[in-house]
Amino acid sequence: MKIAKIEVFPVRLPMKAVLTLPRGPSRTLDEGKRVALVKMTDDDGHVGWGESGPSRRWSAETLESCVTSLREYLAPAVIGHDLFDLAGLHARMNRELAVGLDPGQPIAKCAIDLAAHDLIGKRLGITVQSWLGAKRADSVPLARLVSAADPEEAVRITQAALAEGYRGFKVKVGHHKALDAQIVQAVAQAAPGAFVWADANQGYTLEEAIRMARAFERCGVTLFEQPVPMSDVYAMKKLLSATPLTIALDEAAMGLPFVIDLIRREAVEGLAIKVSKVGGLHYARQMCDLALNAGLALIGSNLMDAPITFAASVHLFAAYGMTLPADLNGPQFIAEDYLAEPLPIRGQVAYVPTAPGLGVVVDESKVRRFTLPPA
Repeated sequence: MKIAKIEVFPVRLPMKAVLTLPRGPSRTLDEGKRVALVKMTDDDGHVGWGESGPSRRWSAETLESCVTSLREYLAPAVIGHDLFDLAGLHARMNRELAVGLDPGQPIAKCAIDLAAHDLIGKRLGITVQSWLGAKRADSVPLARLVSAADPEEAVRITQAALAEGYRGFKVKVGHHKALDAQIVQAVAQAAPGAFVWADANQGYTLEEAIRMARAFERCGVTLFEQPVPMSDVYAMKKLLSATPLTIALDEAAMGLPFVIDLIRREAVEGLAIKVSKVGGLHYARQMCDLALNAGLALIGSNLMDAPITFAASVHLFAAYGMTLPADLNGPQFIAEDYLAEPLPIRGQVAYVPTAPGLGVVVDESKVRRFTLPPA
């Protein structure tokens, strides 16, 4: 069974809200959520779908870089390849776009990986979760992302989210440093009994991170995500010894070799797993296996994912039994998508799609409607 054809569609999905990171807004409402959709067809005419959903203020990849890499390098490299040889598929892509500390433009490669997984599941008549070989759960609780300018706004967001059924809250910190502790405290007090954690997206120095960790401890928070720059191993290790909080790495957990080195240096306690940042499900499952075998905490995360990557994440997170609320916030920000049928989300719990493959049905008329005109 060979890969016969790959088509790439750059699309813009309308958004209903903007997420702010320490570097600034992740994107504007006018910019929208920009995704490179991939339609993979095998030599029998069966189809699988994947996508690249970059976030330019989170990593260096953009829609333009993903589209160019997919069309000019990655797609030609895998045409004619055996669909079921996923390791060989990634080896071919890695020869075209070299691996460094991360898998080498992993968000672009993710689209090929997800399309292959979707197509394999459809060919076998099984879900991607079944292909992963684990069914620890059939659903994933969702967290509400709180990005607020002050404690009052944080309380309003949290109270509205509680009414919608959320029981987990990820609080963005690092861009209003003088108010960060008050904002986190406001969320924790507004949602007693909920799981609350802070995510700094590398926004603190070591000294700031130690000070904020102690403030967050007093709020009852138990997990602190990527407080310091991903390249500062010294700071990661010092922070671990300075606080009882679980320090989870996100930007630093892109590639397996670097994570293995951090484990050897005893500089990591938890990993935020994003399917797209590691190059797709092939490497994401390896990251999960590594974390479980090393005794690390696992939390589910995303890059404001559109439905294909959202579904892939639910398959993976449920397969590995992640019990903490997952930051799968695409539905929180994306106003319209390209699906023929909505994702199975009920009561702020995402359920594993039961149809073969990723279990999502793409409406190609919507894809054409959202496709961006040629540059």
